Amino acid sequence: MSDKKMISIDQFSAEERLAVDVLIKGLREKYRQRSGKEPDSKKEKEFTAEARQQIMSSKLAREKAQADKAKKTPLRRKKPESLKESEVSDFSWKASVVKGRR
Repeated sequence: MSDKKMISIDQFSAEERLAVDVLIKGLREKYRQRSGKEPDSKKEKEFTAEARQQIMSSKLAREKAQADKAKKTPLRRKKPESLKESEVSDFSWKASVVKGRR
């Protein structure tokens, strides 16, 4: 337990805090059923740390998935007419002359 740092509750949104509370209650109930006694303060701290760790890992996974999804969407290309000189990489004189004909 000493190698893990306690995650601050301030890093969570309101719904994530509720999820942490539900998870802590579930861990308490599981402990009660296994051991037949109430958890002491040390166990309560372990349950809190474990619940926060689980919620934070799911939050980070969700954020990473959203970032990957945003990265996969293609960038919107500008029309050649609206590009600046520094943004033009390949200029075709032939296409320019053909377009300029009247």
